[in-house]
Amino acid sequence: MPLGFRLAPLTRPHAIIVLRIARFAQPVGALGAIASFLVPIGSTAGLLAASWLVVCVIASLAGMVEIVETCSLHPTHLLPAAALGVLSVAAAWLVSARSGNDFGYSPTITELTAVHFHYAGFAAVMMSALVLEALAAASLRTRRVAAGAGLLVVFGTPITATGVATGTAVLTVIGPVLLATGILTMSALTAFVVAPRMRARARLLLTLSAAGVVIPLFLGVDYAAARVLPIPALDLQTMALVHGDLNALVFALLGFVGWLLA
Repeated sequence: MPLGFRLAPLTRPHAIIVLRIARFAQPVGALGAIASFLVPIGSTAGLLAASWLVVCVIASLAGMVEIVETCSLHPTHLLPAAALGVLSVAAAWLVSARSGNDFGYSPTITELTAVHFHYAGFAAVMMSALVLEALAAASLRTRRVAAGAGLLVVFGTPITATGVATGTAVLTVIGPVLLATGILTMSALTAFVVAPRMRARARLLLTLSAAGVVIPLFLGVDYAAARVLPIPALDLQTMALVHGDLNALVFALLGFVGWLLA
């Protein structure tokens, strides 16, 4: 999260100021989030996690200010704003998970929803914004592909969540397909267009990030499709270990560090 905040390509001064406040508050919120996992699920854990929600709401406000100040929904403004905006949703689900308010879903689904909105919602969309910014001097066609990929990531995340929440078979499959298509396209642009222009260390990390997301995304689409179709898929625990760890540690972490070096 600190890396994502630092890299966010906001363009308007007031939006940057609001995000700076979130950056200063982030360590306190992070400590609260960590502490919420050190106590039993309940009101105390929920209150501790709420400090993270405060940070994310401030960050989301920065995204909203960016849209208001620019009066534009162009992807160059929309993508970073959307990445910051979805954090409030992610943190709200985290508070729900730690407080024990599962809204009728299983505790596992509630917690994993928080995780997915942090990674698929924030990290993937923010990196899509960074790719689009890096391609500012590229051809119109390339920039349109990058913008389209970013929008697929933006809309694929809530569609996926809606499919899981409602059990709607069509959304359960379409959401992950849209999300995977957007992220894979963005990763291909990163590996083959953006990274080759970077210095050695940044190029290596961005390439590893782009490559590391391929298998997890195919596993994710397969897992989602297996919920409505008679096809084999990994169990949830194995998905958390493979799909989750590769996305978190390779795609998101190495990707953000690579962009920071770039």
